[in-house]
This record gives sequence, C-alpha cells and structure tokens, in this order.
Amino acid sequence: MPPTWTTQDSLRATLLERGIDRDIKAAGPSADHEALRVAYLDLLKLSLCDLAGARTHSVNKLGDSRVSESAVYSEELPMDEWALRAMGSDWPLSGLTMVGLKRLDDFQECIESVVADGVPGDVIEAGVWRGGASILARATLDSLGAEDRTLWVADSFKGLPPPDPEAFPEDSELDLSQLDFLSVPVDEVRSYFARFGLDHGLEFLEGFFGDTLPQLRGHPWSVIRLDGDSYEAVWAGLESLYPTLSAGGYVIVDDYLLIREARAAVDEFREANGITAPLKGIDWVGARWRREDEPDVTVKEEPIRRVERTDPESAPARPPNPHIPTQRELELQQELSRIRASSG
Repeated sequence: MPPTWTTQDSLRATLLERGIDRDIKAAGPSADHEALRVAYLDLLKLSLCDLAGARTHSVNKLGDSRVSESAVYSEELPMDEWALRAMGSDWPLSGLTMVGLKRLDDFQECIESVVADGVPGDVIEAGVWRGGASILARATLDSLGAEDRTLWVADSFKGLPPPDPEAFPEDSELDLSQLDFLSVPVDEVRSYFARFGLDHGLEFLEGFFGDTLPQLRGHPWSVIRLDGDSYEAVWAGLESLYPTLSAGGYVIVDDYLLIREARAAVDEFREANGITAPLKGIDWVGARWRREDEPDVTVKEEPIRRVERTDPESAPARPPNPHIPTQRELELQQELSRIRASSG
C-alpha cells in the first residue's frame, strides 16, 4: 500500500513525479451515435473538472491536511501541473468534482457495464460535494437510455461531522469537520444538475450517513460509490447498502488507497462478510470490486455500528461559497497578526 501523505505539497510532488497515463482531452464527435455519446461524456468530464478552459485554480491546505485547523488558500494551477487535476489530487476552486478524470472514467465504465449486462438496481453516490460525479452518472444513464434507473445523491450537504473517538476510535486522528469549502448546500447541488439538463431521475438523501443510509436497506443497487473519507462513513455505507447490491454490481470506494481510515473500514467489512471478490485499484487513491455472489435478500435489522449525530437541519449554518484567500492574502493576514501581536 502507498503511504498516507499528511501534506498536500508532499502529495503533489510525488504524483507529479509519477505522472499520469490519461490525456486531458475529449474524443471528437462524428455522425455515429456511439461516437457522439462518448464525445459528450468526455466533454462533460472536462467541464466538471474545470479543465475545459484556459486557466484553472486549486484550493490547498497548509500543514497537516488531516486536521481542521490547517488554513486553506487558492492559487492558479500551472498548466504543467494540470495532471494533478486529471488524477483528482487537488481541490478545484471552481470545478464541480474533486474526483479527477481517471476515477470519473471508471465510474462511467461501471455504469456502462451494469447497463450492458442487465444488472438490476439503482445507482447511489454517498458523499457528493458539488455533485460532479453524480452529474456524470445521470448523464451516462441517460446516454444509454437507462432513464428508468434512479440516481441517489446522498450527503449531509453541510460538510463532514467531527470524529467521535468513543464510537469510532478509528477516526480519532482525522478531522475535516470545520472546512467550509467541503460544505455545499443541497439547493446549490440541485442547481448544477439543472444547469446540465439532468435534474430528473434523482433522489436526494440529506443527512449524516449513520442516520440516512440505513433507511435504504433492502433497496436494490447496481453501483454503489462511497466517498465519505472516514471509517464511520464508509462502514455505514457498506453495512447499509451492500447486502442488496445485485450480483455483477460494483462497490467503489473513493479513498481506499489514500485514507487509512477508509481502507480499514473496507478491509474489516470484507473480512467480516467473507467477501473474496478481487479488489481492484482504480488509480492512486480509489478502488472497487464487483460482486460475485447473489445478494442477501434477508436484510439484517440490528442497528449498525454508529453514533447519534446532530441533525444537519439543526447544525450551525455555514456560509455558502466561502471566500478562499489566495496564498498572498494568507501571507498578509499572517503578517498582520504578527504585527498586532508584537505591538500589543
């Protein structure tokens, strides 16, 4: 397994040295229906990643990227580092997804596979941020004529909850709860679907996963995509959704190779449930497997391992579209704080 990086600078340097085998471009159109479909989805992916224009900007964190106290700042992403965006290794200031082109490609391929093979069930993404990957999922389903499949869009839409070391000690060293940049209101996410003409065949599930995902027990799935970062979020997703994943369906865990908490949840769940289907790495961070056995139609009723969370409706409101200072603005703020401290 690769190491878990604690700073974005160290991660960027390692990945730029490694490089990427995915070109940042879309297929060209032609009169052929399938070629047009592929060209549309390729162009959509570039747009969702904010890679279709002349410039793009990133949001970065200073210091330890696993704690809330680390300051965030924005800067233009140099064109010779655009590979970072394609790899999904930076946070786009204006893009609609952090997933990057490689994992978007794979998500699309999984959906195309289950439709082609007639694998029954809906598609769900748990952890959507601005909704970009889910927008691609709805577009892919529509392009294949699979309008009868519902896309479920699950998120708190108020950011990540703080870790609870007593209930989930596995998450005690990972806290992303105070990052306003990760908090996107549900109405804003809905507006992005509408902008692309994809505001149909959707079910929005709003709330923390331990409270909401158990409500979906017994629902048939063909593709489950989990992007909740923490042990708690991944475990809740697997325990609630996997029992009724159809044979031939896919489980995608966005952070398996990067975040040790997510990896631990997957490994322990697979071991506890005797899952031996091969786990395939998608890129430097994501992984998935395809279910080989038939689902357990007898849904277990015992409570999942979770902690009672504050209802997001009563959680403190966060500012929409918070201002992300540039690196220079951040330096000036720090210098001003030093001057005030020395003169006080």
